[in-house]
Order: sequence, then structure tokens, then C-alpha cells
Amino acid sequence: MQTIMTTGAKMSAETRHFVLTQEGIVREFTGEQAALIAAGSDRLPEFADRQLRYLQVTFDTESETETEIKVQTAGASIRFDGEGRLTEAVPPKDGESISRFEHDTCVQWALRSIAALRPTIH
Repeated sequence: MQTIMTTGAKMSAETRHFVLTQEGIVREFTGEQAALIAAGSDRLPEFADRQLRYLQVTFDTESETETEIKVQTAGASIRFDGEGRLTEAVPPKDGESISRFEHDTCVQWALRSIAALRPTIH
């Protein structure tokens, strides 16, 4: 978990969802989209027959000090069938890890909505 100090406003918990490809593409999904994909109600034809990496970034700005943002991340290896439906989500295997650069990029992108708070990452 990362702690980020801010200067200002109070928010609540928020979760962002990212799919990472081996080609370096990062695609963000809303919570609603992610839930539909996970339930099999939505499909992603552009990811048909592919195994990719997933990173979930959750941050909570409500704290006792009102100047901290708590950030938690979780990664997975995900597989899509020939029609682009999610068929598997498991812990990343060897060679499927999320790089530090990809991780930090997704965290910074997720926090963009609070950029006005001028976060300083520690």
C-alpha cells in the first residue's frame, strides 16, 4: 500500500480497472464496464483469444488526518475466449508480472481526478 499526502478536499473510496497488453497498451474500464465483463455480460472482441494482465487500483481519501490517500492495487492474469468474453482471472504466473512502470502509470492515471489536490507520492 502506498500513502500519498494531499493538501485539501475530502473524497471517498474509488476503484479503477486497467487491462495491460504485451504491446504496451493500457486500457481503463469503468466499474460498471468491469462488472459486466467479469459477469460475462459484455465482451471485448479486440482481446479475443488473448491472455492479458489486469490491475485494479483502489484509493480512499477519507482518513483521520484528511491529508492522506490510501492506495491499494491488485493484479491478475486474465484470459478471453474467441468472442472476447472473460474466461479466467488468476494470479499472474511467471513472465506475466506487471512492471513497476506499468503499476506506477496506472496509479498516477487513477489519481488524475484529484490532481487539483497536488498529491506528493512518498
